[in-house]
Amino acid sequence: MFFFWKTKKKKEKKQIINNNLVIFGFIRENFNQSITTLIFSIFPIVLIELVIDYVIIRIDSKILSGKEEECLIHLLNNKLQLNFTTELLYRASEHNFDSNKFHEKCDEKGSTIVIVKNTYNHVYGGYSKVSWNKNLQTRTDPNAFLWCVRPKVKIFELKSSEKDGKQAMWNYQGYGPLYGRGNDLWITDKCNKNNNSGYGSGQSYNCNGSDYGATGEMLNNFSQCYSTISEYEVFKIN
Repeated sequence: MFFFWKTKKKKEKKQIINNNLVIFGFIRENFNQSITTLIFSIFPIVLIELVIDYVIIRIDSKILSGKEEECLIHLLNNKLQLNFTTELLYRASEHNFDSNKFHEKCDEKGSTIVIVKNTYNHVYGGYSKVSWNKNLQTRTDPNAFLWCVRPKVKIFELKSSEKDGKQAMWNYQGYGPLYGRGNDLWITDKCNKNNNSGYGSGQSYNCNGSDYGATGEMLNNFSQCYSTISEYEVFKIN
């Protein structure tokens, strides 16, 4: 009798969790701030935990697909080991791909994540804990890293010889975001109208162009990939 009751309880609990996951899927696709209170007042704790982990942490990107957003959030969670929120600071297409606007919107804002899409349909970017600024100088940031989610999913750490992060970032008014002492990832002014932006120098970070998924004629003799930028976004990490 006890065994039957216990088995029945387990089945009921499993059914509750399955039902909650179905509800969670609907909420995740239709989530907006106005129903937050409703979610937390009606649904059981198992669903609330799922909402906290997978819904409230959002990146309001026009570049990332839903799965890519999940992937990037997972990468950030693993690397940063903290709860965070994001705030859009700059979207290039909304500011005529102007590097001066990038600095106006993003300088001295603390931790940021940069998301880039090029005309090869590659999606990649970088994280830095240290603020951007428009002064011509390198910035030390041992916490910085690069990443990609399309066509490959990878994270690129600073090289062992660069672990102190002394040249993890470059700041220059005539450019957008620049990572690495050899410009491991760089974005030019008006990057939608030229093919002078790119990635893959491999000077400070453990990566070259092929690591991001570039192949064949995309790569130069130094395994760098130059391209035109379709869009890039900068989010503050709170």
